[in-house]
Order: sequence, then C-alpha cells, then structure tokens
Amino acid sequence: MLPFCDRVVSVSGDKYLPSRNRGIQVPRDPTSIGGHLRRRRLQLRILQRETARRLGVSTVSLSRWECDKIFPTIPHHAQIMEYLGYNPFSPAAK
Repeated sequence: MLPFCDRVVSVSGDKYLPSRNRGIQVPRDPTSIGGHLRRRRLQLRILQRETARRLGVSTVSLSRWECDKIFPTIPHHAQIMEYLGYNPFSPAAK
C-alpha cells in the first residue's frame, strides 16, 4: 500500500492556455479567423455554447469557424471584432 501525500501543487492559471484541447492544437499566434476565435474563447474559459450565444450564431457555425471549415460571412464580422477586441480580418492581424 502506498502512503498518502499531503503535498498540493498549485499553478497560476491566469495566463495558462492548454497546448491542446481535445486533440486540436491551440494557436499561440493565430493566423486564421478560427484560430483567433478559439484562442479568445479559451482565454475567457467559456464553452462554445456561450461564445456562440454572444456572437448570435449556432454552436455548429462557431465550431466550423474555429476549425476553419467555413469563413464567417460579412454580417458577422462586426460582432467578431467586438468579441475579440481587435480586427482579425486585417492583414496586420494575420
């Protein structure tokens, strides 16, 4: 029988982003709209459901955006810029 350990390891999670989440790489320097959205959502520690609600889209649409399967349409660009706090659509953001 192994002895019990009373030690507790604590790590500040304020600036922590997992390197992988469910097998999908989390971008440190995103180069796509999906990467920007995914990184921001993980920084806020919220689910796709909450992010989709904030952006006024379905969770399926958000998931496809994050995986770069589809590109957000122009009517959603303003909401995405407000959510991110910057313009990911400009060439400087990429």
